[in-house]
Amino acid sequence: MVQRGADEDWRAIAEIDLSAVRANYRALSQYANGAKIMSVVKADAYGHGAVMIARTLSDEGCRHFGIATVEEGQELRAAGIRERLYLLGGYQPFQADRIVALDLTPAIFDPSLIPPLEQAARRAGRERFPVHLKLDTGATRLGILPHDIDSTIELMRSCTALVFEGAFTLLANAADPSSPVTDSQLRVFAEVIARLRAAAFELPVTHVANSAALILRPDTHLRLMRPGLALYGLPPVHAVRDRIDLRPAMTFKTRLLQLKRVPAGTGVSYGHTFITPRESVIGVLGVGYADGYRRGMQHGGEVLVRGRRAPVVGAVCMDLTMVDLTDVPEARAGDEVILWGSADDQQISINDVARIAQTISYEMLCTVGRRVARVYRN
Repeated sequence: MVQRGADEDWRAIAEIDLSAVRANYRALSQYANGAKIMSVVKADAYGHGAVMIARTLSDEGCRHFGIATVEEGQELRAAGIRERLYLLGGYQPFQADRIVALDLTPAIFDPSLIPPLEQAARRAGRERFPVHLKLDTGATRLGILPHDIDSTIELMRSCTALVFEGAFTLLANAADPSSPVTDSQLRVFAEVIARLRAAAFELPVTHVANSAALILRPDTHLRLMRPGLALYGLPPVHAVRDRIDLRPAMTFKTRLLQLKRVPAGTGVSYGHTFITPRESVIGVLGVGYADGYRRGMQHGGEVLVRGRRAPVVGAVCMDLTMVDLTDVPEARAGDEVILWGSADDQQISINDVARIAQTISYEMLCTVGRRVARVYRN
């Protein structure tokens, strides 16, 4: 990922408003009811830049961050982030020494991971290396199944270097506050925690709440919260939007490279999937699907040019996208173009963009390409 100053020339940028990230963190903290917040910064902070987001939230007092890979932890440690980093997304046994060296807090999602982590902690001379158990209570993703708890307890009892600090689970349907699936998962989670504590493992830090559950399910408010998407200003569902004021942090921009006036009946881009119905002005934008602007945007996508909406026309290419500027006569080469985000009092919502591309806002954010410069404001 490229980071540049605001005054440099750019082809396409993701402009990140750090004041929005700070405001979202504060707003979410109001719902935490005394629990600590683990800010999820995996996938390069959902495309916003993990290092800068972690630094910003650290300044806000956040001391817990969630990551998906060992490599993400390495990047943050190399950048000087010393707060707790929870490795949530899985790893291989051969990575155990590196996990300990980086002082990551790993999620043990299979009992077989306990011995290699114990051995790695011993080799490093760590006497109380904290780990968390990841329990599969019904999402059928990574996690220890309830019927494997007895064998897990036996392995835990043999450890002298590990301390089993916490346990957590993934809620499969937290976006629906009345979901019986969530009710079932919470029951299973409580039962498994009770079995572990009966075996003399206190597990003082439990956590289940993602962005949606944090806002919609007070019964999920345990010791830690794990908001992700909401930190970046996007409610995962309408019910969250109705209860908390969040500010989208990213505006995705490009520039108008060229304009050309063409007659009616002119084919545009690969396959001529769009034919001009009239004499038209076609604008060429310096962004394409390699930058994260999806091919599906040719079917109903719009951009903002000089405060006016212009439709995407023709196939989106790897590096270029075409728009119809016939109704924006003042447009000029070099103009700023908003792909999603705000300009003055106009906005193109990333949720609308994601709907047109037949995906979700999470994916749109995460696929903004590494060659797109991140420019930070405020």
